[in-house]
Amino acid sequence: MRVAVVANPVRDPAGRVDAAVEAACRSRGWPAPRIRATTIEDPGAGQAAAAVRDGSDLVVVSGGDGTVREAASALAGTGVAMGIVPRGTANLYARNLRLPLGSVERSLDVALDGEPHEADLGRARWGRRDGQVREGAFVVLAGIGHDARTVELVRPALKKHTQWVAYFIPALATLGASLLPMTISRDGGPPEQRKLWCLLAGNVGRIPLGIEVLPGARVDDGLLHLAAVAPARVVGWVPIALKGLLHWPRDVAGLGYRTATSVRVDTEAPLTIHVDGDEHSGVVWLEAMIESRVLRVHVPTNGGR
Repeated sequence: MRVAVVANPVRDPAGRVDAAVEAACRSRGWPAPRIRATTIEDPGAGQAAAAVRDGSDLVVVSGGDGTVREAASALAGTGVAMGIVPRGTANLYARNLRLPLGSVERSLDVALDGEPHEADLGRARWGRRDGQVREGAFVVLAGIGHDARTVELVRPALKKHTQWVAYFIPALATLGASLLPMTISRDGGPPEQRKLWCLLAGNVGRIPLGIEVLPGARVDDGLLHLAAVAPARVVGWVPIALKGLLHWPRDVAGLGYRTATSVRVDTEAPLTIHVDGDEHSGVVWLEAMIESRVLRVHVPTNGGR
């Protein structure tokens, strides 16, 4: 087995994962892994693409959702498997894959010896009024509206010390914000005028505390799962939160779910979006789509997906 490593050095400054992969490959009688560190200029896609060109059979990604997303964008459609050692803030994708968290040794065992599973990948494009267009992949979800604004408000220092809990503090400040006019079209269909707190378009939907923001979403269902969030008043957040936390099967006011393979959102005023937690401001349109089963990801062999 020819193994390559794409490692975010910020998440593992001591190189613990790198050393563990080297030892694991040696114990299995495999060739020494080729280790490539991400940089600000190239946060993972270039390193994963280089691993494919080198003939790697498996790429182990050490980092958070951002690093995983970048590597996944380059590995999609290549047939080269991806293993994940979660080292990020929330590790949402790893949670949805039921990967071990908090143990390098356990997560590395799955990354190297886990069951190959075909998984979907999200793609997003967005534009600004000046005509600038950007694009990127997502393994978890993309969002537009106040949800993305919440991500934008998270202080890096607070995030560093409190991990995913940091997102709740700015979220409290935006719960009562006015609903935003959006025009939404699913799968190229007729546009629908809505006023929403946010629109989420996701590949998977489980977040910490067992909350499901996109119920039923699976990594391999070939669907883009949409959540339109529009509470009429601040008190309307109570049933929305309880539905996500307690997994209520019944509908609640101010929350609607749909599925599609693609969606386009146009806005009257520039808004903030986020793609797997990375925010982009000044956006006036967002397109998201799902690519079905283009990734090969190692998951626990006990069926923990």
